[in-house]
Amino acid sequence: MNFSREKGRPKEGSPVVNMTPLVDVVLQLVIFFMVTAQFAALPGLKLLLPELSGGSLVEAPERLEVDVTSQNDLFFEGQAATVERLPELLDQSGVDGSQVVVLISADKDSDYGLVFQVIECLRLKNFNRVVLGATLPEREGSFRERS
Repeated sequence: MNFSREKGRPKEGSPVVNMTPLVDVVLQLVIFFMVTAQFAALPGLKLLLPELSGGSLVEAPERLEVDVTSQNDLFFEGQAATVERLPELLDQSGVDGSQVVVLISADKDSDYGLVFQVIECLRLKNFNRVVLGATLPEREGSFRERS
């Protein structure tokens, strides 16, 4: 509703809302939250991987990651999992087991039995390209932390 006396012209002194600064601020907030949400979605694991004296690096365009901590916690692609739930998560990933490389990074103090269960689960789901993570030798220590 326009209560001005002349048709089509607003009354002098009426408030005007300029939307340009509002849109600028909202876009900056959206960009800020998108960037900071990436940092929150990537929790780090502290793993002490065994060290190799030799070996080769495996390059894979597509890979899945399974982490086993020293407290025998299992993580599939960064999210907490269990050995019982791992087959379901592998199915949900929607990748072809013969084409993808699965990297198992197990802490040096983790339970060998749990790592073996993970390998067996991968084998039953036809994931035949399994790689165990390790570190290359360093000068100062025999193990390096992976975060």
